[in-house]
Order: sequence, then structure tokens, then C-alpha cells
Amino acid sequence: MTGVACDLAIIGGGLSGGLIALAARAARPERRVLLIEAAPSLGGTHLWSFIDSDVGEKEKALLEPLVNYGWREFAVIFPRYKRALPQPFYSIRSDRFDQTLREAMPAESILTGRRAMGVSADGVILEDGTMIAAHGVVDARGPADLSLLDLHFRKFVGYELTLDGPHSVRRATLIDSAADPAEGFQYMTMLPIESDRLFIEDVRYEAHAELDMTDHGQRIVNHAARFGWRIRSSARGHAGIIPVALGGNFEEYWRSGGEGVAKVGLRAALFHPVSGNTLADAARTALMIAEAKDWSGDALHKMLHAHAEKCWARRDYYRRFAAQMLRNRAPSTGHEMLESLYTMDSDLISRFHGMKLSFADRLALSISDGPMPLSSVLRR
Repeated sequence: MTGVACDLAIIGGGLSGGLIALAARAARPERRVLLIEAAPSLGGTHLWSFIDSDVGEKEKALLEPLVNYGWREFAVIFPRYKRALPQPFYSIRSDRFDQTLREAMPAESILTGRRAMGVSADGVILEDGTMIAAHGVVDARGPADLSLLDLHFRKFVGYELTLDGPHSVRRATLIDSAADPAEGFQYMTMLPIESDRLFIEDVRYEAHAELDMTDHGQRIVNHAARFGWRIRSSARGHAGIIPVALGGNFEEYWRSGGEGVAKVGLRAALFHPVSGNTLADAARTALMIAEAKDWSGDALHKMLHAHAEKCWARRDYYRRFAAQMLRNRAPSTGHEMLESLYTMDSDLISRFHGMKLSFADRLALSISDGPMPLSSVLRR
């Protein structure tokens, strides 16, 4: 049984864990950081996207070296309404994420193909018996006990496609729900890469967590055919199931992920309550940890618990928005909530994505044809 010592051990080399490692390495190069991931590569097989207004300037600086693609604006398309919004939109591929991390960190600081079997605030035991003594540990693995949260799920399957000829997509399309709205709450995302290459993703919201890869794939083929595109080949793909929390007990959920252990990402319930996206939270918590003077397990746990608890409380309005969209409407009309949202002022839309809505914003979303009931304004 061998032993390893470090200043900070990060369990999980996905988006949240990898960003902590990058930020910590840049801020404290004299400290030893270990990034531990059970899979052979960091970040899995994913394409993460974000809108410019989702993150602040410091977070953008952290994310900039990871970005593969960028567009000056993005579009939304609904059955009765479409619009282009003047907000830059970016995407990060997980292969670049893996490469950037390996270039930024010493080789011995990245342990891939190594599964953590025991985790405490100041130590990790790996499956092969290796014992890691750390000043502090952060658990960035997947979700804790999701049965403690009231959930729907956002499910997605996407592929990078090469076509026989040029396509007509000129900007990132975040939502295209113009086709088959009666089939349920689902839409397509389209990201143009080159004149004959683009990424198409089929997204749907459902109450169950099962993923039908064949059905998602067929919808992507059908969507391409709708535009008259012939698919020559498909390359990189990704798929996933993201929880969308409508409610639940934050404290019980936090404890279920490891008593007294610092947590980030899904394990800390740090995700957008409507989209389920974790990228903005991942960048923020990475910088919080990197800039903290005390990396002891107890200090990290207190800091991150307080942060996650505050975020959970402040995001109650967004959970109610999600409940109104997913539970209080028929699945085939859920897109109408988003359609109504995207008719609003572009700055309000940016604040919605960034979870920074003001009282006046919530009022605007509740009057006239707004998507939320007026009673929602009076609650936090």
C-alpha cells in the first residue's frame, strides 16, 4: 500500500474538477494539486456551451484557453416566434479540455484511470490501495442522492455531422422547437462549425431518467432531412441526463454526498435550475477555491457549503419557473414558457441565464403575456 501527499486532492476530472485544477495551478503554482479521475481521459466526451453573459470577466479568462468555437450571436426558433440575440456564444470540446489540463499541470498531478473508494475531508483511498493524504479534499464527482430532490430531467444526444454540401446555419441556434411541437417538450440545438459541418443536438425534458439513444439519433437524422441536408458522416458525439431540480431538501442532499467533505458541481446542487447546466457555477467555484488562503478540508467544506446553501436559497424563483414549465403545463406546451421568455428585453434574458433577475425583471415576466403568475413576484 503506497502513500501520496498533496495540498489539494480533487476527486473527479470532469468540468468542475478540471476547472478547479486549472485555477488552483495558476493561482498557487507552489502548491501540489492532485486531480483524480476514474476514466482514462478528463472531461469524458462532451461539448459544453455557454453564453457570454453567463460568466464574469475573471471566469471568462479561466475558460478562454478551453474554447473551441465561438459565434457573435445566437438564435432561438419557436413555432410562432424567432429571434437572434446579440450575445456571443461559445463551446468547449472535452478533448481540448483534457489537452489543456495536461499541458498546464505536471504529469504526476493527474491520475486518470484511478477510482476513489474512500473520501474524507483530508484523505482519499484509491481502488488500488493508494492512500492520499491531503490538506484538503474537494469531491467533484457526479450527483449525490438525487432521490432527495424533486426532479425532472434534461436529456440530450448530439453529433458532429459532415454533410454532402453546405448548410444554411449562420449562427448558433440554442433552441429550435419549430418542428414536431406536439411530440412533447423537446427542441434541437444547432452549432455551425464549417460550411459543410455542424453539431446537432436533440434535447428533451421528461420526468423519467431513461435515455433512448435510438430515438434521439433518429430525430437528428429527421431534422437534417427537414432542411434537405444529406449526412456524409458523423464524428464526435455526446449524450447525457442532467437533473433539473424543482425542489427538495438542500441540507439532506449535501450530506448525502459525503459528511464533512467539500463538494462542487452536481454533488453540491450547483447547477442552473432550468437548464441544469453547471459550467458557470463550475467556473465560479474554481476561482473561489483557487483564491482561498486556507485549503484545509474543514475550511473548504465550510466555504463551499455556505456558498451552495446561499445559491440554493436564491434560486427558488428559477425552480418555480422550471416547475411551471415542466409540471404545470402539458409537455407539448412547455416550450411556450421559453417562447414567452425570449420575447423579453435582451438584457433581461441575459440576467435570466446568469440567474441575476431583479424584482423588476420578475414583475416583467409576470404581467401581460409573461410566462409566470403574478404571485411569483412576491416570493424570493
